[in-house]
Amino acid sequence: MFPQRRAEALVPLLAALALAGCPRPQVNFGRDGEAKSPEELLKRIGQAEATVVAIKGDGALYVDSPQGKGSVNLFVAVAHPALIHIEQLDFFNRPQGVLVTDGTSVGLYDAKDGKYYRGPASPANLGRFLPVVLPPAELAALMLGRAPRLPSASMDMSFDDKLGVYVLTLARDGVTQTLHVQPPSYRVVKSTVTGRAVYDVEFSDIADYGAVTLPKKVKLSAPAAKTTVELTWKDVTINEPPDLTLFDLTPPEDVPVVDVDEAGAPRAQP
Repeated sequence: MFPQRRAEALVPLLAALALAGCPRPQVNFGRDGEAKSPEELLKRIGQAEATVVAIKGDGALYVDSPQGKGSVNLFVAVAHPALIHIEQLDFFNRPQGVLVTDGTSVGLYDAKDGKYYRGPASPANLGRFLPVVLPPAELAALMLGRAPRLPSASMDMSFDDKLGVYVLTLARDGVTQTLHVQPPSYRVVKSTVTGRAVYDVEFSDIADYGAVTLPKKVKLSAPAAKTTVELTWKDVTINEPPDLTLFDLTPPEDVPVVDVDEAGAPRAQP
């Protein structure tokens, strides 16, 4: 047996040999190589997200909230910056609800009560249709695979060899956002925020569509509201010129119209 002192002296050497036998995994950083600064990494994220400006197709929405849990099929059309058309479909693909917004106004047809609600595109009015309270531009960005970011006063960057992602930290006024960024697509795959009661986001199943990429799953988690919402794209087309008729806010014929205010309350009729 080794004397105790000699055995202790061997420990650092064995550790170094073990590390030498585990080189850093090969990572595909893309044609421009590793990002050298947080500013460069942010630029690459922005470039990747800007490649997708419109989506149209079928998806599924899963919701787990205090009001219940379940999933529905959707037909969705989205165009940057804030054009949104969402149809909630039943088993026979018949619309049970249709939400349309141009970023300023919103129209919601509710087949259940046979009414068309019309008003400003406030988070409260969008919340009539979706279990999350978001302004239209932010909702459109998420569905286009874009992660909203904290306007930062300070930034820090590292690379997680185990996960194979950049870890980008943005901080301002006591709020910190941590982004996990996956090369070589430079898509955000996870966003978490501390210091403020907001939502966290996960993007996954990143698919190639020619020269662009798109996360086919978007998961929002709002711990304070005990709510999780997950959108999964099924069959979509990307960057086709949007069909502007899908964003027409004209009420359906022979359907009663209810005008609502920013809080979603019916306005007094003249």
